[in-house]
Amino acid sequence: MEKKILLTFDVEEFDLPEEYNIQVEKEEQLAISTQGLDKILALLRKHQVVATFFTTAYYAENNPCRMRKLIQEGHEVASHLYYHSDYDPGHLLASKLKIEEITGCRVAGFRSPRLRPMEPGLIKKAGYRYDSSLNPTYLPGRYNNLSKPRTLFENTEDGYWVLPFSVSPWLRFPLFWLSFKNLNFHLYTWLCERTLGKDNYLHLYFHPWEFTSLDKFPIPRYIKAKSGHKLVRHLDLLIQRLKRKGSFSTISDFLDLKEAEEFQIN
Repeated sequence: MEKKILLTFDVEEFDLPEEYNIQVEKEEQLAISTQGLDKILALLRKHQVVATFFTTAYYAENNPCRMRKLIQEGHEVASHLYYHSDYDPGHLLASKLKIEEITGCRVAGFRSPRLRPMEPGLIKKAGYRYDSSLNPTYLPGRYNNLSKPRTLFENTEDGYWVLPFSVSPWLRFPLFWLSFKNLNFHLYTWLCERTLGKDNYLHLYFHPWEFTSLDKFPIPRYIKAKSGHKLVRHLDLLIQRLKRKGSFSTISDFLDLKEAEEFQIN
């Protein structure tokens, strides 16, 4: 199978400042994410590549036209629960149904807000094909997943795929959004290329709000690093580099290929 690049984005209300006791009105939270989303879509359109967007149902309710536009342009829309700051297990199904109602397409994937673990049986019960909530590394104060599988695996007991985010094959250095913002660009790209070469796929994730100016918010510098136009330019360059190494795919299309490959082997 050709090497695949899986770009993913968490489309959510910009509630991150609340972690630092900074209140942002809901309208502004949504507007910031929409501003970033429009920049991302223009970039993907420029390069003619597809991605997977994990959206909260709340964002989708407030931006139905953009959700349908994602589908029209060949992207995949998946669930990021109903609200980004609410971890109600009952919203596993409710968010899926609402997003399906808005887009007119099946929602196959789930990603938990802030990657908080959800009971596996509930994920399957809600009808998801895959879970994309595992960062198989150690992040102080957040999680320690060093004992978990580093690459794609099947939860055979509950019957769905688990697609961890890409980390380097050695030391499990995370290649998530904070690394993209804070590492030297050429070092980050080198790590991505080495990981792609080893695993035959690369799974990255970002947030639309990162691609807007965050200067006015008194949040940590490592979160505001390279925000706005500079990050747009860096993503542009990253896509250019990665297009030389493989092709871009939605997660569902990638899993279709994996299942077809396994069927041929068996």
